[in-house]
Amino acid sequence: MNKLAVLAFALLVFFSTMLWYLASGSLNEYLKSQIQLQGQYYSQQATQLAIADFSANSGIGAFKEATLTNPDGYQAKYALLIDSANIELATPQSAAATQNAAATQNAAAVQSASPFKENQAFITTVQQLTINKLTLNSEYTSATENNIAALITLIKNQLAQDYPELYPAISAKLYAQKNPQLNAQTYAQTHPQAGPIIEHKKAKKKRGKVQAKIKIHAITINTLVLNNTHHGMTKTMQLNNLQLAAIGGEQGIVANQIGGELLLSLLNLSQQGN
Repeated sequence: MNKLAVLAFALLVFFSTMLWYLASGSLNEYLKSQIQLQGQYYSQQATQLAIADFSANSGIGAFKEATLTNPDGYQAKYALLIDSANIELATPQSAAATQNAAATQNAAAVQSASPFKENQAFITTVQQLTINKLTLNSEYTSATENNIAALITLIKNQLAQDYPELYPAISAKLYAQKNPQLNAQTYAQTHPQAGPIIEHKKAKKKRGKVQAKIKIHAITINTLVLNNTHHGMTKTMQLNNLQLAAIGGEQGIVANQIGGELLLSLLNLSQQGN
């Protein structure tokens, strides 16, 4: 496979479908900006990355000094800090072989289930994501409320708005909050033709373009530092060699979703200290 094909394969990992732009742009600056934009989009907090250094030839990348700013009103400047992270993509040949095997197995079922030809999704596999040191600063304002929980809620709500079929309970709750005169569940049952509620129950059909998808096979955190602050007093806990659940399953998730899902997975580690 030539270098241009390897480059196109690699770029899908980094949270955007703007592949043609990258052919002539600055790859690492673009990756840096996309990581920052996705972090801010899902958390509504400033996200910074000092260095992105990715090689399209090898499929290996290093990222330095990532931070997620704390919401207003908390002591620590940052809620999340990563000193460095490394990724390794699955080779195009092995990833293509896996996709072809899955496609062959499911082709008959897909074609018989729909009168339309399904758009194939180009799936990029991150074979390994390794975070050297992850620091989470959790500060409680009450027995149950804290900054990390607030960020998790923001991220889940945004994911539910963008991908309601994957977060049906949260999506229905958000719909009910926007329409207090209606009970979303009852209304959906008595008015099955109602589009605004149906779209929270069922994925929309998308035709006419290939879906760029990503999955992360393995996530390792070498060191996790949890700083938990209660009533002005901070307790620190350190955990080593953590293995996180894969993201994206077998089918992968759309490129623009991966940032929110990864951030959610990392912030959920704050529960390790409870």
